[in-house]
Amino acid sequence: MIKKVQRFGKTLLLLSFVAMLLIQSGCGFKDIDKRIFVLSIGVDHTDNEETPYRVILKLAVPSGSVKQSGTEYTYLTKESESLSTAIRHLKTQTDKELDFGHAKVIVFGEGILHHELKEIMDFFIRRRDIQMVSYVGIGKPSAEKVLKAEPESEMAGSHALFNFFDQNGVESQLIVTSYLFDFRRRVFGNGIDPIMPVLSTNEEKKRIDINKALIVNDENKTVELNQKQTAVYNLMSNNFERYDVRVKNDDQNFTVAIDTSEVNFQIQVDSKQQPIIKMDVEAVGIIQESDRETDFRKLQDYSEAASKTIKKDLTEVLKMFQKEGVDPLGFGLRYKSTRLNNNKRNEEWQELYPKATFEVNVNALIKSTGVIE
Repeated sequence: MIKKVQRFGKTLLLLSFVAMLLIQSGCGFKDIDKRIFVLSIGVDHTDNEETPYRVILKLAVPSGSVKQSGTEYTYLTKESESLSTAIRHLKTQTDKELDFGHAKVIVFGEGILHHELKEIMDFFIRRRDIQMVSYVGIGKPSAEKVLKAEPESEMAGSHALFNFFDQNGVESQLIVTSYLFDFRRRVFGNGIDPIMPVLSTNEEKKRIDINKALIVNDENKTVELNQKQTAVYNLMSNNFERYDVRVKNDDQNFTVAIDTSEVNFQIQVDSKQQPIIKMDVEAVGIIQESDRETDFRKLQDYSEAASKTIKKDLTEVLKMFQKEGVDPLGFGLRYKSTRLNNNKRNEEWQELYPKATFEVNVNALIKSTGVIE
């Protein structure tokens, strides 16, 4: 009797496994030869109310050998009333499934900034196959022309823009790196304004220049930073420790290469409701160039001159931010986070920021006059 029960139990278990196999769904994974990888996404504004968005995809053409490869890239373009509809139509223009897993660069045309950014950001945030660590930038004269630029140094299957932003290729104080997750936080939050690098290309589309930045405030007002202001912003935001500064000291001019730097700031409000933004800068570097012979015994004098110049550069940029009504450094966010919440801190800061005064303290240390043989 016991053996019959055991045999019946084994039979029932076997039938259960067979039934489970019958109801299992097939694998939804597609082979790599059935997919084509999207390297970057561009979005331009068309000024057409019915189809306001032009979506551009840069695709890597698969090849069995780099030496024998022909066309390295192909492009898909579609105008539509929404981004998701444009992507749906673009899927019908290729025989392979669009794979956004490698799309690490999102370029917006300058016209997009004068419209509702939150609506555009909604698409990129909701899609699970677009990385939140993607790089975001502004294309000039348009996102399409920037994406279709192919520098001669660009290798097959790679993307030149990746090397600009991941700091494994190009390292420059003039390049601002903006990630999608941080851009989202700045667009939807209060107290800190979005800032993005400006990507420009020439008419031949053989070169991409990235040496400026663009700030957008809550009212969609844009402020473009020149090269010097961009470098100063990177220094103040601790995005890039290195900074080159030209010092004019009496009858001698020299250039200091800052190797390491650290910037901290705090916001104080006195009894008269006068806000004071205190910024402390620590910098260490060497003299990289000089129009006259340098003396290592005067390192202290060189350091003091460099401190004054850096202080002047930072103060000018801070006052420019205040005058233009933009806050890419997050002073408003720091003000709210260091005070008890009363649901009015943002409005308070909007009133205090135009009246704020800046106290910049720079301690620059020049440790060497450079190597001369």
